[in-house]
Amino acid sequence: MNNLLSCFFPTTVVLVDDRSVFLDSLFDNLTEIIPASSVTFKKFTNPAKALNYINEICEVNRLDCSDLTKSGEDETSEWKSIMLNINCLHREIYSFDRFSLISAVVVDYSMPGMTGTDFCSNIKDKNIQKILLTGVADEKIAIGAFNNGHISRFVKKGVNLEIEVADNINKSIYQYFKVHTDDVSKHLSIYDKTHLKDPVFANFFFNTCLSRTYVEYYMLDTFGGYLFLNAKGQPSLLSVLTENEMNRIVDIGLESGEVSPDIIRGLQSREYMLVSHNRSGQLPPLSEWENYLKPARRLNGYQTYYFSFAGAEALDIDFDNIKAFDKFKS
Repeated sequence: MNNLLSCFFPTTVVLVDDRSVFLDSLFDNLTEIIPASSVTFKKFTNPAKALNYINEICEVNRLDCSDLTKSGEDETSEWKSIMLNINCLHREIYSFDRFSLISAVVVDYSMPGMTGTDFCSNIKDKNIQKILLTGVADEKIAIGAFNNGHISRFVKKGVNLEIEVADNINKSIYQYFKVHTDDVSKHLSIYDKTHLKDPVFANFFFNTCLSRTYVEYYMLDTFGGYLFLNAKGQPSLLSVLTENEMNRIVDIGLESGEVSPDIIRGLQSREYMLVSHNRSGQLPPLSEWENYLKPARRLNGYQTYYFSFAGAEALDIDFDNIKAFDKFKS
């Protein structure tokens, strides 16, 4: 799980077992192991009701990248352009629906009226990760279901069941968002998606950025800029520019003749960078560049990155209407 994701936010995991005592015990143990800031659990003892619930959610709310792509204005054009800007986030961060998305299902194999493999094969959203709980006698069936693509993982019941299930849930949630990231990556050039595959950038991201108590994040551009939200919905920005983009900004400033020599020198030396993410995706007006200068830090990976952290002042979003995970849980 070293590659970066295009986005991540708390999702829902469905637990299904006809034995209520076992289900309650599993739920209680999982909520102690998995941080409450990363997932919501829903329990079902009736597999038919659980399947209806899952498929109804999938009908109206699913994660895909179709809304991030657009065809060329010319009907004969064959190009596709990925739109990774603040506009694409409105529907996500302004709606509680994102937290209801089902990323994974944990289901027992042996249930009356419907086996766990039948249950999983009838889930309509193929991106949902399916974890099957099995007994020793069911292991061959589970292997067959895995090989046939009906389930994503299986866990044999044993002493460390809750720990094994929790580990598989975490991996499954990551995989759910990785599928989305892979869909996005298909529309990006090799250069544009470098940071998504760069282990240096990933190490920086996971160890530096996510240590700040964020519970969700969204890629804002193809350089590696991200919007972060904590559980209260308070935003923060990681702004990233590549060497080529820094050079482009300097060239724009020089050619305009409107940017002061001090600002140009600061950008040329890489002591400073422009930090701004707005709905238009454009650079700030030349006359206002001074207001958007932030100290730049350098990161050398597959390419050279310059980054800076900023608060809400650098983001053009409707802060009052952000739907926070804490409010969803309350």
